[in-house]
Amino acid sequence: MGARVARIRRYGNRCLRRRARSVDAADRRTRELLDTLWATLLADGGVGLAAPQINRDCRVVVVMDPERPLGEQRLDLVNPVILETFGPSVAFEEGCLSFPGLYRTVWRPQGAVVEFDGPQGKQTLRDDGLKARIVLHEIDHLDGILFIDRLPFWTRLLLSPRLIPFLMSEYWRKISGKGRSG
Repeated sequence: MGARVARIRRYGNRCLRRRARSVDAADRRTRELLDTLWATLLADGGVGLAAPQINRDCRVVVVMDPERPLGEQRLDLVNPVILETFGPSVAFEEGCLSFPGLYRTVWRPQGAVVEFDGPQGKQTLRDDGLKARIVLHEIDHLDGILFIDRLPFWTRLLLSPRLIPFLMSEYWRKISGKGRSG
C-alpha cells in the first residue's frame, strides 16, 4: 500500500510560520512522514516539500534531486542544518507549493553545505546548483521563513493583492471546519 497524499497548507496557515522540532531519523513515524511527503510532492508536481507545509511540526524535508537518474531522485533530509553557504548570491525564479501559481525572483547563495540525519547516520551534502537552492528553500520552511520573506520590501508590498486569495482560502477552511485534519 502506498503512502497517503496530504493536504498542502497555503499561505496564511499558522503552521507555515512555526519553527519545527528535531525528530529521530530512525523512528518509524519519521520514515512514514518522509513517505507521505514524497507522495504529496509527486502528486503536486513540486521539487521539494517540508513537513510544516503539511502541518507537521518536524524538521523533515524531501527534495527531488535533479542530478540523479529518474526513479532515484528522492533525497530525504532529517534535521538538516546549514553548515555554510558559499559563492555569489544568484537570482532565480522560485515558486512554492504553499503559493500555487506564484513565482518571483529570489536571491540566494550559489551553494550550501548541509548536514542531516540520513539512513547511514550523519551525512553532509555540498552542492552549488539547483539542488542547493531547493534545499535552502525547504530548510527555510523548517524555520517558519517563506520565499516571499526573501523578497525586497517594495516587491512584497506590490505582491500583497496576489496573497489575499491564499489568506481567504485558509481562513475559509478554518471557519468551515475543513482544515482540522490531515
